[in-house]
Amino acid sequence: MNQKATPVFDGLKTYVHDQRYSFHVPGHKDGHILPEPAKVIYQSLLTIDATEVADLDDLYHPTGILRDGEALLADYYGTRSSYFLVNGSTVGNLIMILATIRPGDRVLVQRDSHKSVFNGLKLAGAEPVFLAPEIDPQTGIGYGVCLESLNVALQRFPDARALILTYPNYYGMAGVIGPVIERAHHHGMAVLVDEAHGPHFHLGAPMPPSALDQGADLVVQSAHKMLPAMTMGAWLHCKTTRVDQEKIEAIRAMLQTSSPSYPIMASLDLARYFLASLTTDKLTAICHNRDTFAAELDAIEGIDVLKAVPGAFHLDPFKLTLGLQFETSGFAFQERLIAAGIYPELADPHHVLLTLGLSERENYAEAVYRIRASLSSFPRTHAKRKTNECLSFPLVQKLDISYREMDQLSRELVDLQAAEGAVAAEAIIPYPPGIPLVLQGEKVTAEQIRRIETLLAAGAVFQNTETAQHKIMIYQSGVA
Repeated sequence: MNQKATPVFDGLKTYVHDQRYSFHVPGHKDGHILPEPAKVIYQSLLTIDATEVADLDDLYHPTGILRDGEALLADYYGTRSSYFLVNGSTVGNLIMILATIRPGDRVLVQRDSHKSVFNGLKLAGAEPVFLAPEIDPQTGIGYGVCLESLNVALQRFPDARALILTYPNYYGMAGVIGPVIERAHHHGMAVLVDEAHGPHFHLGAPMPPSALDQGADLVVQSAHKMLPAMTMGAWLHCKTTRVDQEKIEAIRAMLQTSSPSYPIMASLDLARYFLASLTTDKLTAICHNRDTFAAELDAIEGIDVLKAVPGAFHLDPFKLTLGLQFETSGFAFQERLIAAGIYPELADPHHVLLTLGLSERENYAEAVYRIRASLSSFPRTHAKRKTNECLSFPLVQKLDISYREMDQLSRELVDLQAAEGAVAAEAIIPYPPGIPLVLQGEKVTAEQIRRIETLLAAGAVFQNTETAQHKIMIYQSGVA
């Protein structure tokens, strides 16, 4: 197929050219009806904010430009079918879980998955078994499930129907998943991968190998995270006969809006075109620009740029994790960077994460200067840098209360320090990255409480209002 084609974007350009009067929704009428202060920013974009009229096709029954756009996407990634998503990777995770898992099915799940995975498990009525991630001793960050953990889980739970992995993690650390996928397939399981941060991995080295190229059955990617697509633009890829394709399509239509955004879908079309158009020379130039920036940051006193560890994890070169060697938290450093006009992706107690774009034209010289200047007032320490402490989870773990039982129990709000041994009635989630420290339905441990208190003291933001008040919702066991 002609990967230089952009059928969705071209269809919208034709629509803009041909339409003289809009007698259909949306109500802004191609951007003509807007509050005056908004026109400078919004008006040109809203000319393509269309709906399913004339030749603009229907996402859930595509026969024209959207069919062609998704076909080009499947051709580029080498899949059986690929789908546009306009509700982000969140809806992609929900779709692939609900299309694969039946109520009561046993599912093996990477413990440090995104909150949307846990929501999908609950909606599916699954019986999850959680696998602890491997921990990088330098950073204290989990980076993936190892083959040994999977083998232990399969011995204890041979009836498992599927395996759900996250690859890479938020920091771009990509564990060795090829043997894990192969083992799961040998056991007859479908492998579902949240590859939200890795849509560019299909480009090949120096990117980590993509989950699709390693045999995963269903893969979700956030095109908007690392590629030039609009926020909420994502893809779902199917490379298997283990999951019913018609069921995937039916659930997508059920969970997504019936009025999908054409600007988002056109940007997904363009993001695929962007990847397919990258020449070897251009990719080399992009990587050289990145390498120069990373080396300059690594040379700054007080900063270590995270490196890949051969045999343990690959590393996305466009995620730069800055380890800090001075007496402050990553959150405080992030505040200093924002004051200097530099907005990081996230911070944790010991790191700040920078996410780069795939561009050879970005001039990072001023960014290096501002980052160096932001460090100037922090006291240095020559002591060995503490790692980013990570919770130690059981190697294989079930919930203490099933999703079915949760609906039968009453809840109460208690002080965090009084919650040890109680079953959490809500997940405790720092955001970003949106990975639960405490799962709904598991007993709260003293280690988890200490970790939450440490993060609160360091300045972490939690999605639960109660957490910021040092409280937690728990189940009253046996009380309906």
